Amino acid sequence: MTTDGGQRVRDRLAGKTVLLTGASGFLGKPVLASLLRHGSELRRLVLLLRAPSDAAARQRLLDEVLTAEPLAQAGTAAELRREVEGGRIQALAADLERDELPGGGSAGVWGEIDVVIHCAATVSFEEPLDDALALNAFGPLRLLERLRRAGSRPHFVHVSTAYVADRGSGEIDEDGLVHHALAGLEPDRMLAEAQEWRAAAERESRADPQRSRFAKAAQRDAARRSDLDPTDRAEDLRRRWVLERLSRQGRRWAQAAGWPDTYALSKALGERLLSANWARTTIVRPTIIESALRLPRPGWLEGIKVADPLILAYAARGLTHLPGRASNRIDIVPVDLVAHACVAAAARPPEGEPRRLAVASSSRNPLAIGELAGHIREYFRANPLPARDGSPIRIGELKFVDRRVALRRTIRRERLAAALARMAMSSPVPIPQERMLRGNRALAERVTRMVKIYGAYTELDCVFDDSNTRALAASMHEADRAELPFDTAAIDWEDYLQRVHLPRVRELATGG
Repeated sequence: MTTDGGQRVRDRLAGKTVLLTGASGFLGKPVLASLLRHGSELRRLVLLLRAPSDAAARQRLLDEVLTAEPLAQAGTAAELRREVEGGRIQALAADLERDELPGGGSAGVWGEIDVVIHCAATVSFEEPLDDALALNAFGPLRLLERLRRAGSRPHFVHVSTAYVADRGSGEIDEDGLVHHALAGLEPDRMLAEAQEWRAAAERESRADPQRSRFAKAAQRDAARRSDLDPTDRAEDLRRRWVLERLSRQGRRWAQAAGWPDTYALSKALGERLLSANWARTTIVRPTIIESALRLPRPGWLEGIKVADPLILAYAARGLTHLPGRASNRIDIVPVDLVAHACVAAAARPPEGEPRRLAVASSSRNPLAIGELAGHIREYFRANPLPARDGSPIRIGELKFVDRRVALRRTIRRERLAAALARMAMSSPVPIPQERMLRGNRALAERVTRMVKIYGAYTELDCVFDDSNTRALAASMHEADRAELPFDTAAIDWEDYLQRVHLPRVRELATGG
């Protein structure tokens, strides 16, 4: 890849109309902020947002997106509002699971899109297969086809995941077919089968014996809480049962096909469908996205993200055994580095064929999961989580074992916690520890679920090649490399974990 010859990112984006999806999300907000900072000469910035109407989408943009912390460095609230009122920033209502673009799909802005940055996705590892396929697999191609019908020929930057690969260890190249089973899958057939699962689960959930079971459980719950409506509670239990069943079916199907879950599977299919149909495609593959390194501030994080439930479960002494080995590499990247890579990629279309960029740390700045556990232990020993009675929780050692061993231990603990909670709840005499025992049961259930979900990732010992990403950085103007950094080798893990990420995770968990 050649250098830009002094041309800045803002110059390469000048005069272009950029379409951004997922702007209300954890990654989408920093991408939008970066676009506004480095796209001062953009002709127009169009945001697709979930909303019932364009007017509602515009209001959501003003009230929710542009007021978010990452946007503060892109301009004052008044300045951003003027950009919206002047039409340079535009929000439109859209549902990427539907077939038509808003506004008819053939008029106005839809035929003028030069660049797409597609961040919208379902990122849950427990998503039912039909939902994951609809948004992550078919969504990108559906959006591209709509734009092409309207006359646009955009450079399509698609955010995927590094975990589309089928390798459990060793180096994973950015280029080529990353999963042996990918070419043989039939997405339409998979979606139809997953939709049949949902229909069957819905039917079973509404018929006896399930219907009676939900009604009895709802009556029992309502007897303990005067504010709980039995009918609403029964419906809530029914929906949860359907979701849990579909989640299990989808995860088993994905694992049988060679992926850890429906998220990785659906992302792999999204890449395949998009790359096969459009040469002007850049696939961005981040690993585990966590809190910001620098922008909008060190530790910026919205909610508990991918690795954080495990961190908190360990800090709360609920997680004591984890699948894998302490020497396995865990690959974490701060969200601002991923956002910068997306914008830098958007400014330089690929030449001739789809391009793939891994935003990863394991190749040049590896972090072993045992090292991560050590940082967690050190931080939470100095800053322990509070127990329910306010006393500090003393974090212990985390042991790395075979997944079957980890599951046996967590399931045994879950059954014991459930039995104690049932005894307390069924006792004719109030038991003061009932709340604590119910909390222990809930924690044990969460840990079992986490081991099932995350075990496939903690067992990985991969090195994600990032040669293409480094070449992109090398091609940039020196000032852009400083202002849009995405070099993961620059991360100081001790400083980032001890003084940036873990304090923010604790703050979110404790409310301050």
